[in-house]
Amino acid sequence: MAENQYSVVNEFISEMARENPQQFSYGQLISFTSNFQFHIGSGAVKVLKNTMMDVMEKQFMSEVGTMGRTYHRNLIKLYGFCFDANMKALVYEYMENGSFDRILYENSPRIKWVQLYDIAIEIAKGLSYLHEYCYPQIIHHDIKPANVLLDSNLSPKVTDFGLAKLNRDLSHFAQTGYRGTPGYAAPEVSMNHPSVTYKCDVFSYGVMLFDILRRKKYTEGDEWFPAQVWEHLQIGKLDKLIMECGIGVEDKEDAEILSKVALLCAQYKAHDRPSMSTVVTMLEGEIPPWTPVDPFPYYGLYGNVPVSSHGSSSEAIEPESVQGPFPKISTVNHQSEMVQRQPYTRGTVAQPQYSGRGNGRSMPLLRPQRPQLRLGRN
Repeated sequence: MAENQYSVVNEFISEMARENPQQFSYGQLISFTSNFQFHIGSGAVKVLKNTMMDVMEKQFMSEVGTMGRTYHRNLIKLYGFCFDANMKALVYEYMENGSFDRILYENSPRIKWVQLYDIAIEIAKGLSYLHEYCYPQIIHHDIKPANVLLDSNLSPKVTDFGLAKLNRDLSHFAQTGYRGTPGYAAPEVSMNHPSVTYKCDVFSYGVMLFDILRRKKYTEGDEWFPAQVWEHLQIGKLDKLIMECGIGVEDKEDAEILSKVALLCAQYKAHDRPSMSTVVTMLEGEIPPWTPVDPFPYYGLYGNVPVSSHGSSSEAIEPESVQGPFPKISTVNHQSEMVQRQPYTRGTVAQPQYSGRGNGRSMPLLRPQRPQLRLGRN
């Protein structure tokens, strides 16, 4: 039985070389994994939720085709799929270190903070590719650490992109009425605004940066952590907060940049957020982050939680009675991302054992090498 399994796997890998996602039957996936009890590795097969069963085949194939034609080193590669009455499933490349959240929130960190910084840059490059190099443009709608996978070298790959209609975490949709994950979803998304743009991904990415800053979920603690970052920046004590996050002096400069970029990405109004390509240039030190406006103007209005889950419009509602916990900034020297800036360089800590950074703004179309196929169930 094992020989038959591996012969089919080898045939499958040959099909991958032709860069066409292969269709599997329900029976084949069951056979490969012995009804998901015997694992040829784990984490490569994603079975879509039961709510997917009424999806039209044409719609499914269209979105799977989009994923199959999308190549970038920081995007997960789709190798195959199953569209069956009994199962809708996607077969991804195997990622040895699993999802990013499992490593990020560890009590005993396995990786240095500088590596987290480089992971943040690589994730930004993957999103920039989806937004600016794909036609039609791909909006992820659910950026969070759990939707980033890490390979054996801790190189990140964004997963679940291209599934806007198929699998945008339908459990959250049923509970909240919008796509995405509460807390990571942009205000305009949670308000069900009809004109949601790629800037919703920028917001979610910004929230994820707050998680990276202190290796914890942004919700942990007595006070909402993003608001703490803003407050410390306003009073000139951001370095104190960075030290409290356990970040050493050697990483202080990168941590300050990441904090400011997080605040820019998490702006309440979508048009105030930078593009992901601009985020990459900021994190890589090509340009400095510009001064952010108050990203949380209504923080505290509903019991010290962000206002993103309240209201009915993506435009900010500014009642005169609203008083946030921090001074409201009426005028800020805010530079549009279209403004030309002078070249900016900064020193970086040498990390010869890790080379995730330094690729500049170029995001070439990369063809993945053939990996070892491993099948299992999430």
